[in-house]
Amino acid sequence: MKKIILIFLFFPFVIFSQQQSDDFYVTKGKGFEFHFLEDNYLLQIDFRGQFRTTFIHDEIPIKDQEFIDEHTNFKINRARIKIGGHAFKPYFKYYFEQDIVGGNLLDYRIMIEKYPFLKLKVGQWKARYSRERIISSGSQQLVDRSILNSIFTIDRQQGISLYGNLQGNGAANFSYWASVFSGTGRSGSSNDDSTFMYLLRLQWNPNGEVLKFTGSDLKIHQKFISSFAIAGVTNTSRYTKFSTAGGGQLPGFEEGVDGQYKIDQFLLETAFKFKGLSWQQEFHYKYIDDRINLNQTTLIGNYVQLGYFFNQSFSQFPKSLEIFARQAFYNPNIDISENNNYEYTVGCNWYFKGHKNKLTFDYSYLKTKTEDKDYMKGNRFQLQWDISIF
Repeated sequence: MKKIILIFLFFPFVIFSQQQSDDFYVTKGKGFEFHFLEDNYLLQIDFRGQFRTTFIHDEIPIKDQEFIDEHTNFKINRARIKIGGHAFKPYFKYYFEQDIVGGNLLDYRIMIEKYPFLKLKVGQWKARYSRERIISSGSQQLVDRSILNSIFTIDRQQGISLYGNLQGNGAANFSYWASVFSGTGRSGSSNDDSTFMYLLRLQWNPNGEVLKFTGSDLKIHQKFISSFAIAGVTNTSRYTKFSTAGGGQLPGFEEGVDGQYKIDQFLLETAFKFKGLSWQQEFHYKYIDDRINLNQTTLIGNYVQLGYFFNQSFSQFPKSLEIFARQAFYNPNIDISENNNYEYTVGCNWYFKGHKNKLTFDYSYLKTKTEDKDYMKGNRFQLQWDISIF
């Protein structure tokens, strides 16, 4: 692995020292870009790292002892190599992403994107379900995603998807994603019963333009651009949650067997950007039917997130400074009263070069109903430097 990393880090500099021709040239875009044979072949290489320090709590605490244990954490939160491009024709695309820290192959997918209204993807990737999870960790507005993410995300899955944009004028513009997955998470190449995971996301783009999956209004949109989406997922497996690590269990659920948990969930999502102001919001519903223990659990949650470049209103503020805030809650079982978990976060970004090089600080106040059935309150401070090498 170390040899592969060194090759990718030093290969661009070796290439730059060679003579370029019409059939081959190098540019910088999504990392270093190597163009071959009149741009019928493209190879993109990038490396990204996140260096983070956290005080008191590194992860969202779910047990009493985790609230009591206070410590400062310094770590390389992420270190990844990204390789993508196209082959044969510009519309025949490929992409894979390797996690250097964990040693996991996160993404590997092939896309055929000849027609805007009908595209095809096969492989493994973050399912196009919720905006918060779809947005890359390198393009997030805050240091971390909200407390809802680990509860409601379906994360990376293996499968096939049809998607596209129906390019109507103005309010007649819609996007869609229809996917079939194995339903067992990252590296889950086969389902554990006779059913698959099915996903459908419908997105209305009322301003005639697709709002990209990035945080913050770095472009300072002079035209209001927004997005309204609904999405639904159904799946039967041994798991009640998914993450980068694969399938797992929510707090309070036992390790499952094949086909034990039938899960149906949906979301309502809004987002917009305008003159330095950004907004995103998601409401989640999740129903879990435990077919072994004959128990049913309903979870709900919601977050709202705002960011603003105050330089747009007050010239005294630096152009590179963004202030943000987020409020989130979820209820892990609506049949139990006073069962909500809360997050209140405020902070700021300083952009050296957009999302390619930024410094983020945030403070969170957390109020969590722990596995020990008591409410615990705590504070979290996080500072992160996110940088892409190329």
